[in-house]
Amino acid sequence: MLEEIIKNSYELFSNYEANSPLDICTECCMSKENEGLLASLSIKEIPVKLLSEYNDGASTEKTPINEVKHFLPRYLDLIGKFEFPSHSTEISLKRLTPFNKTEWKEEEKILLKKFALVYFKKCLSIYPLPNNESIDSIIIMFWRGQFEIIELLSIWEKETTKESILHFRDLYFLGFKNKNKSKLSNAFGEKEISLIVRGWIDDKKVKQHFSSTIEELIMEGENLTEEDLNYIELLYKMMKSD
Repeated sequence: MLEEIIKNSYELFSNYEANSPLDICTECCMSKENEGLLASLSIKEIPVKLLSEYNDGASTEKTPINEVKHFLPRYLDLIGKFEFPSHSTEISLKRLTPFNKTEWKEEEKILLKKFALVYFKKCLSIYPLPNNESIDSIIIMFWRGQFEIIELLSIWEKETTKESILHFRDLYFLGFKNKNKSKLSNAFGEKEISLIVRGWIDDKKVKQHFSSTIEELIMEGENLTEEDLNYIELLYKMMKSD
């Protein structure tokens, strides 16, 4: 499913071009040779290191929309393989931030939404994530890319796997600052996204779902380490007592 979405993205955005000079500083962030190489390469052939150099370098506040859409399929392709085109996962989609919904065609918005939902579901099915990536980093990445976070989190409410519970446990115990449970501990966790995630965790329906799922997980005797089991049992008690 994810592979099909990515394949469709290459087709959907194939008419957009990005010609040199690109929206990247070639004085100190990227050499003119690499800038020219990036502009000339076939989208599918762009290596993650080169796209990361472009993504993380200094640019204008708003990259031309055609340039963003030109490179976007490669972003999705790499992210889908957990090869994030940035030094920090959370800002992998930062070039999408300045744009509003009117700048996207309906079929483009539909594809991006499908990618986010399917990819997030994939993340919830894998524990630990490649390179020990945290689930809050994935959430923040999509938030900074202007995706609807509540729609992503709602997927989590339907998951009953051990992996989804372990991600929730990590978010609950490690995702927020010790002295401020309304602030994500992630350095990119700004106030708005912190409040969204905190509000979701504290929702009565969410607590009920995870309490029931944890109870079933324990009763079914899933293969858990002693440490995992202890933390999950603690999480269950805290969910029930809040």
